[in-house]
Amino acid sequence: MTQGDIKYLVKIEGDNVFLKVIGKASYLNCRNVGEFFANVVEKNCKHLFIDFAQCTGMDSTFMGMIAGIALRLRKKQAFVTLQNLKDRNLQLIENLGINKLTRLEDCNNCTDPESILDVSSASGQSMLEAHENLVETDSSNLAKFEDVISFLKKEVEQK
Repeated sequence: MTQGDIKYLVKIEGDNVFLKVIGKASYLNCRNVGEFFANVVEKNCKHLFIDFAQCTGMDSTFMGMIAGIALRLRKKQAFVTLQNLKDRNLQLIENLGINKLTRLEDCNNCTDPESILDVSSASGQSMLEAHENLVETDSSNLAKFEDVISFLKKEVEQK
């Protein structure tokens, strides 16, 4: 699967929001996912479902965005459900403690969103915030991402 094959499908249906990840989610393609998540918070949505059935992998920036939306929705008594996490993707979520902020479920008949988000690289500021979200999620993540956070802070300050 090439970079062009990544797709983020979205749908807002009342208080429920759906995101389906197809391909590998990474800092190279998740800028608009972050903007979509900000819109979810702004619209006071109550439940965000993220379907990983066709997700072939994800990096720390994308997972940090998930942690961030889960933290923000939790403050509003809303929540995130991660659907169809398997194998390596499930391990990644558990290793970073994101599973403690979200609900996990298998779903055979998940909602199929139809709108496609454009893909573009995340900004340095977005990547920094994503990694800071991971540390807020679980303080033990600081040891894993301390160097990345330091690098990104310097990069953001220089711009």
